[in-house]
Amino acid sequence: MNAIYEINHEWKKLARRIVTAKQLALVIGSADTGKSTFCRFLTDVAVAEGLKVGFVDADIGQSQVGPPTTIGLKCFAPAMETPFEIDGDADKLYFVGAASPRRNLLEVVTGTRLMVDAARNAECDFIVVDTTGYVHENAAIVLKQHKIELLRPNHLVCIGRSTELEQITAGYSQQTWLTVHHLLPHPRVRSKSNKARTRHRKSRLGTYFADSTVQRVPFEQIRGGRTPFFIGRIANEKELEILTRLTETEVHHAEWGKRTLCLIASVHLPKSAIAALKNYLSLERVTTEVRSAFTKRLVGLIGTSGDILSIGIIEELDFQKRELSIRCKPEVAKAACTLQFGDYRIDAS
Repeated sequence: MNAIYEINHEWKKLARRIVTAKQLALVIGSADTGKSTFCRFLTDVAVAEGLKVGFVDADIGQSQVGPPTTIGLKCFAPAMETPFEIDGDADKLYFVGAASPRRNLLEVVTGTRLMVDAARNAECDFIVVDTTGYVHENAAIVLKQHKIELLRPNHLVCIGRSTELEQITAGYSQQTWLTVHHLLPHPRVRSKSNKARTRHRKSRLGTYFADSTVQRVPFEQIRGGRTPFFIGRIANEKELEILTRLTETEVHHAEWGKRTLCLIASVHLPKSAIAALKNYLSLERVTTEVRSAFTKRLVGLIGTSGDILSIGIIEELDFQKRELSIRCKPEVAKAACTLQFGDYRIDAS
């Protein structure tokens, strides 16, 4: 393991304390403190000691296991010569659909818990959870605290100055079920620029989609997740004509719900037009979008088991044929029953 990274002496001391069977270590800290490298180190130590390790990579912007925008689980069997490979494929994924936890707190905490549960179901002896460097805002503090409470780790490893993470950890200092450890950032860690982080995401996504193909998915085949679209009754041609006349804008697609309407138009509708539609049709809610809001958007293709089959990129919407063209892993689209819509756009990365 020395050939891969330089080991900090303090890491060795801490590893001797926490690397034992039936333990979960959650690692937190700001960006560029060495969190991910320390998680690799713990994984190597545990595997070398004969433990089956579950590594949960919840660093959704700078993923090492699985593609960015996802939380990945990788299980490592005991005594593997090279237990941890950078940029490795995940054994199981959860789609968050964003490169930052901001505005995606529920998805991040839910996905992290589900991947930890999957590691436990796989009978992993030791579980390591890596996290993002999102720690300073009020929402970040709440996110990390909810992760702690949901995961109930045995060990919380805080990398950084002790006072830097105090707002997150102070409430747990007297609780007997959790041991809080503090490490200083590794002295050889170097800060990454935003451009370097963007390049890493693009490279990882490029690798993930290298063997993908464009596949067609009929609207009728799937239901939308994390979106108000693709869940209602699709408007017929006559209804589209009426909506186009009422809005004075071409309406490509529309769906009816219980006193709701979702439509995709050629341009953004002004608030006055939306209000007029609500009043005229006695609707409680009208949701509008433009076609370009869907193209190049990342989605998670979910199978009937509820697990993700692949992440994909929406390449095109064909409203005449009522189908989406999605770039994803070969032969996956026909097995999908739900599309989870993410915030991440490939052309905006």
